[in-house]
Amino acid sequence: MEQYIVLTNKNTFQTILKNDGLEPIETYQFYFFEQLKAKYTIAKVIGNDFKIQLYEEYEGKEYVNNIHVKFFEKFSTVEEAREELYEIVKASGNSEDSQHSKLVRAADIAV
Repeated sequence: MEQYIVLTNKNTFQTILKNDGLEPIETYQFYFFEQLKAKYTIAKVIGNDFKIQLYEEYEGKEYVNNIHVKFFEKFSTVEEAREELYEIVKASGNSEDSQHSKLVRAADIAV
């Protein structure tokens, strides 16, 4: 059974997408008041025994966390992952039908 996850990249932290356990499928850019706030990537999970690396730079220090993929919510189809992404946008208080926010599929997949 195929599995997909939704990964986030923001100014405050980056999810490293170059990983033998992931196959990035599509990337979306979230804008609020025309300012890019986040990039979301839907990725196919290849295997279940790997970690996803999160990188953060805060107050001049670098932090790296390696989180096992089992802790990420997984979806059976790309469509289910997209639905979750739309819910994330809605939950942020910035619904996709708002005139101030928009979710745009990127031409290139972020890696």
